[in-house]
Amino acid sequence: MAQARTQSSAMLYALITFVTLFIIGVVCAVVFYVKSEEYRTQLDNMKSETLKIANIQEQGSLGKIVGKAETASYLGTLNEFYNKLVAVVTGVVPAEDMSADVKFNNITLEVEKLGKLLGTDMSPTVGPDGVALIKLISDLKAKLDDARRQQTEAQAQYQQLQTEFNAAKEEEVFKEKQLVEQALTYQANADEIQAKYDELKKQMDSSADEQLQAANKRLESEQAKLRQKQIELTDMQTKMAEMDKSLKDALAKLESIRPRPDMDVAAYQPDASILRVDLHNGLVYLNIGSEDHVYHGLTFAVFDRYMPIPESGEGKAEIEVFQVDPKVSVARIVKSSKKNPIVIDDLVANLIWDSKTASRFVVLGDFDFNNDGKIDSDGNQRIREMIEHWGGQVQNEVTIDTDFVVVGSKPKPMMRPDQAAMDLDPSLQQKYENSINAAQVYQSQLDTADTLSTPVFNQKRFLYLIGYEALLATKAIK
Repeated sequence: MAQARTQSSAMLYALITFVTLFIIGVVCAVVFYVKSEEYRTQLDNMKSETLKIANIQEQGSLGKIVGKAETASYLGTLNEFYNKLVAVVTGVVPAEDMSADVKFNNITLEVEKLGKLLGTDMSPTVGPDGVALIKLISDLKAKLDDARRQQTEAQAQYQQLQTEFNAAKEEEVFKEKQLVEQALTYQANADEIQAKYDELKKQMDSSADEQLQAANKRLESEQAKLRQKQIELTDMQTKMAEMDKSLKDALAKLESIRPRPDMDVAAYQPDASILRVDLHNGLVYLNIGSEDHVYHGLTFAVFDRYMPIPESGEGKAEIEVFQVDPKVSVARIVKSSKKNPIVIDDLVANLIWDSKTASRFVVLGDFDFNNDGKIDSDGNQRIREMIEHWGGQVQNEVTIDTDFVVVGSKPKPMMRPDQAAMDLDPSLQQKYENSINAAQVYQSQLDTADTLSTPVFNQKRFLYLIGYEALLATKAIK
């Protein structure tokens, strides 16, 4: 009985122990399950966060993508590399707490600023996602090198031009000095020749008077013996004719070698002479023709054969060519004087025309062709056209190469317009400034002509020296 009770107690204890162990096992299983689910959830969350950082393929290639880790983690290393890249691009190390998107935005803003700063100099080379900075910098470096090369070449050209300019300036100063010295020499020679000419003329006049008086005395004393002395008288007349011819030849030679007393000497050179005169038909024949470039309509002033061309330029007559042969031309007499008619060997001249070269002219100022005191609006242009039509060249400004200057009256500046007038006509201000400038240019060019000793002719002297003064009143300039 006692044994049976003992066995029952043992079984009860065993049952209680089993139940207790079972409950403990269940509790442990429940706790383990709960913890395992919690760990699984954390693991899933960690996998999700890890996938945000790198996908499965990237996780397996982190060593290749990032390279050697310089910090405890690949992400820290990558961030360090990104900070260095930002510093390289912007020149500024980013703050530790600055996010990657802010860093990227800063780089983007700096690149955009660079693009605006470069403007048209920015290279069109871009990558698929933005500006190719390395290519851009390379292109800019190439442009900079090219600009430096061009600057070096330009500097070399400038130095060369400066050297040539200095050489030309020195040569011009030397030529000007030579011209001044020549002018002084010519003036001294002219004065000396003029003095010799005056002395020789005085001696010739005195000798001629004495011989004429002696001849008259001999003529009176031999009047009774006229027939007996006819041969002697004839011989005397022959000798007088020879002396007269010698005197005229001497005067002609003196005139040909004697320079004029001023700088206009080049304008007073004859171009031809009269071969024959037909006063009945009003014609003269010249010793120049088409071989000398004479043409129909060419005019000349006629001057006395043994007298110097007057300083005023006015000749004894004016003629106009109407027939041209190879060596001879025929001209009609436009204007002449009965008291001083045209004779054989008289000289003709035209300031513009030259058989060998083209003279260079500068035309300044305003002209009055009607002699009524009113300026012709196209007067300056008419003079220019006349010069070019007769073979001359027209320049815009006086230089050392200019042969002659033709001047009209000085341009008169306009009265300065008031504001009300300019409001009505805005062009008045420009017209006023142009009129001031025209007057200044006129005076400046005259000063240059005086400095260079360039001959200057007013309208009347110019027309006289081309034999056109009379024709001007009867027909228009061609």
